[in-house]
Amino acid sequence: MKNQYDLLNGSSVDFDEYEEIELTASEKKRMKKRLKREMKPARKKARPLFAAAVLLLAVTPVMMQNETVWASAVRISQQIGQQIELFMNKPEGSYSGYKKTVNETATDQGIQVKVNELMLDDGQVLLGLTISADEFRRTALGLNRNTPIRPGELRVKIGNMSFFDSASSITDETIKNKDGSWNYLYALKLTQADTDGDGKIDVHGYNVLDHIDPNKNYQISAQFTSLEFEKNPAQTKSGNYRDSYGEIKGNWTVHTSVNGSKIIADTKVYPLNKEIPINEKGIEGVLSIKEVRVSPVSIKLHYTFTASKGNAQFGTQVGVTVKDQNGRDLFESGSGGGTNTVLEMDEEYRNDKEVAMLRIVPYVSDHEKDWSKDLTSDAFNLKINNKAQK
Repeated sequence: MKNQYDLLNGSSVDFDEYEEIELTASEKKRMKKRLKREMKPARKKARPLFAAAVLLLAVTPVMMQNETVWASAVRISQQIGQQIELFMNKPEGSYSGYKKTVNETATDQGIQVKVNELMLDDGQVLLGLTISADEFRRTALGLNRNTPIRPGELRVKIGNMSFFDSASSITDETIKNKDGSWNYLYALKLTQADTDGDGKIDVHGYNVLDHIDPNKNYQISAQFTSLEFEKNPAQTKSGNYRDSYGEIKGNWTVHTSVNGSKIIADTKVYPLNKEIPINEKGIEGVLSIKEVRVSPVSIKLHYTFTASKGNAQFGTQVGVTVKDQNGRDLFESGSGGGTNTVLEMDEEYRNDKEVAMLRIVPYVSDHEKDWSKDLTSDAFNLKINNKAQK
C-alpha cells in the first residue's frame, strides 16, 4: 500500500489557524450586527469560511488503511472546482438543469482563470473557478507555491445589461490542487445594473429574474478586472487589508450563454408585507418584512426597520433570526444599508433539502448596553414549497 500522505501530496490544512470560541447569545447578536455593517452593497468582500477539511475528518481510522478511500478523497477534493454543488455540500449533479458547464480559460500576465461552471440563481450568478499561475509570474509577485491567487473584482454582462460594484462572496477550498491551482466559488449579486452602457450604475435593487424572458437564451460574459494575493507577512506591518493583499490588474473574460427558464420556474416568492411594532428599552419603530424568495439554491429575506426613536444603524440592532422546522439556525449572510432612521437589509440563507418550514423570529439588541432579546411573541412560521427537496 502506498503511503496515505503521499496520496494527499499537495494538500495543506493548517488546523492551528483556527480556535474554537464559545459566544454568548448577546455576543452573537453583536457580531452579526458588525458583520452587516461591513457587508456593503458596493464592492463587498465577504470571505466565508468553508470547511473542506471535514472531508478528511470524516475518515475513520479503519478507513485510513484503505488506499482506495484515500485516493477517492483526493479526487473528490480536486473535483470541487468542477462542481458547484460540492462547494455547497450538495450531492453531485443536484443543480443539473440550472447550471451551465463552461470549461473556458482566460489568460493574462501568465495567470489563468478557468470558469468551470456558471449558474444563474435568484438575484445572483455563481461561478465555479480554478485559478493558476506559472512559476515565472509567481516569482515576479514574490509568491511561494502555497500562496493562492484569489479572484478580485467581477463584471457580468447579460445581454445589454452590465452588473458590477455589487455585493459578492468568495468560498475557497482548504485543500489546493496538486498542480498548485486553487478552486473557488464566486457569487455576485445582480442587484446593481448599468442599463444604458455608460459604465455607471443607474439601477439599484434590480431583480434579474423579473427581467429575463424564459424562452430566450442570453449571451453572458464574466470579466475579472483584478485578482488578489496575500503578501508575505514579513513585508506587512499595519495589518490593514489593503496593506496585506496585493492587487493584479488585468482582463480575464469568459463568454458563454445562459437560459433562465428552469430557475425562474422553480423560484417561489412568498409576499409577507408584515409590519411589527418595536418598543424595547428605548428602541422604537416598525420592522417591515416584505417577502421571502425561495430558489433551489437560496432562501432570501428582505426587511426594513424604520426608527421613530433611537438610531436605526448605530448602537442598536433590529433584525430577524431564521430557523428551520427543527429549530436549526440557517447559514446566513447579509448586505444592506440605510440612514439613521431607516435600515434596509437583504439576508440570504443556503437552501437545504430538509427545510420545509421557516421560523422567523424578530430580535432587538444593544451592544453598547450588552443586551439582546428575541421577540418570540412576534415570531411566525412560513411553510415553503422547497424544490431542493426533490
